[in-house]
Amino acid sequence: FMEPVKLDPGAFMQRWKSLEGQERECQEVMKLPPNAPGIDEDYMDRVSNIIVNGFKFGRCQGVDPTPWTVSGAATFRTGAKDMNGNNINVGCLVRVEANPKANAFRVTTRTLHPLCSKAIKNVSLVSIKLAM
Repeated sequence: FMEPVKLDPGAFMQRWKSLEGQERECQEVMKLPPNAPGIDEDYMDRVSNIIVNGFKFGRCQGVDPTPWTVSGAATFRTGAKDMNGNNINVGCLVRVEANPKANAFRVTTRTLHPLCSKAIKNVSLVSIKLAM
């Protein structure tokens, strides 16, 4: 269903800004349980692997100058048809930001469709927990 899209930092941020607004953005902060291992580079590698290989998002490197953020883009290819009979495709952006000191993650998704943004955010949160 997902087709990876690789964007350079400028193109990613341009699309990110074009999708601003509560109806298009879904965000949640998740604190890991006290007994969870700390967030380190290995943990971030696992999170990145889930975003890229599991969700089929293209990794957009260089968007943030920190190893604690994973940014990705994809096109959600649906079987639904629009009024002209064309398949409906939804552009999707995701950012997973880690705060190692707080042992927490913030997941932000942006798409044109609120339900799609929420679904990607929820699956991302579950996957981050599974990466422990």
